[in-house]
Amino acid sequence: MHYYIVDPQNLNQRQFARVQTQLYSCLSEYRINGETSRVTSLRTVPQLTDHAISHGAKTLVAVGADDTLIDLINALKGREAVIGYIPLFETEVGSILGITDVDSGCKIIALRRIAMLDLGIVNQTAFLTKLSFGVNLPKPRTFNLGMLRQLFSLPTFEVKFSTSDYSAVLQVVGGQIINGRGPICKKLLASPMDGILDVLLLPKLAPWTMVKFRKYIMNGCFDQIPGSSLVHLNRLEISSPEGLPLRIGNHIVAKTPATVEVMPKALKMIVGKDRIF
Repeated sequence: MHYYIVDPQNLNQRQFARVQTQLYSCLSEYRINGETSRVTSLRTVPQLTDHAISHGAKTLVAVGADDTLIDLINALKGREAVIGYIPLFETEVGSILGITDVDSGCKIIALRRIAMLDLGIVNQTAFLTKLSFGVNLPKPRTFNLGMLRQLFSLPTFEVKFSTSDYSAVLQVVGGQIINGRGPICKKLLASPMDGILDVLLLPKLAPWTMVKFRKYIMNGCFDQIPGSSLVHLNRLEISSPEGLPLRIGNHIVAKTPATVEVMPKALKMIVGKDRIF
């Protein structure tokens, strides 16, 4: 049985009504109808997930945004199910999985191509793409004086981490722990099927370098900036600075000290043929 958890996100009533009509039409066209429940303040993703599992659902589909999918994955708590995703708009996870919109999402659910994906785990919270810390700049349409000031005022901090083989202390302005990454950086990095986490660390840069590579900084493409560090590992412990926020997107999911590790082939996920891994 398919169970669809529909999260309207920030859509207004008119926008959501249009999307909902499109969704029901696609589910019927591809013959993948099932029970559909809408997320509200009283019916959260974890509650709907529990309801679906208790009623025998074997395929749970997040319909919404990337955080809807991540909430669903975390709500499973190791229980057996196949996970699908129908993004209501273009998202990073959607681009990784080869799913662009409602119609392509429904078609991919119907084709049911299943891959076993790795999950990153930080202090018992799962993530599919990446954790970020430090630099967190908005993406303005044009580069202006305000953005220049923000670049030049990025604080430097000392991050200390250790693995099973070594430990290190580095001065950085930001970093990422990547399980999978979208195509915005134009360079494939960190497949969610390789059992490895890729750790990118961005040092303090000279002012001219920051201006020259500003788009890469704002888009999180640290590997394309001279002086950045790239480490491949399956587990690390970040011991300092204490209280450093770790984010999935713009949501803080943990703070240091923290242990981050990869769980290979932990998620049964329906993927598209145009996935980037």
